[in-house]
Amino acid sequence: MIRRLLLDMVLFLLPFFLYGIYWRALGRAASEGKPHVHPWTILTVAGLGLVILSFIWWRFSSGDSPEGIYTPPHVEDGEVVPGQFVPTPGP
Repeated sequence: MIRRLLLDMVLFLLPFFLYGIYWRALGRAASEGKPHVHPWTILTVAGLGLVILSFIWWRFSSGDSPEGIYTPPHVEDGEVVPGQFVPTPGP
């Protein structure tokens, strides 16, 4: 779970990081003497968009197949058997 949280934090901060590199490399030299307006709203929306896309990607790329019957965790012969999907018998 912590890996997922760290990934989402990195994806959210990525646009800000890239903009900072751009601003330092190109923007500062070109705008000497002029006040610089930072696009915070655009960067925030871009970061949230990346996080939402990661949620969608995570949903479709992880987990077990939807075909089958889910068997919840239970105790068998004194041992806990974890929950799992049991494939349905074919025709």
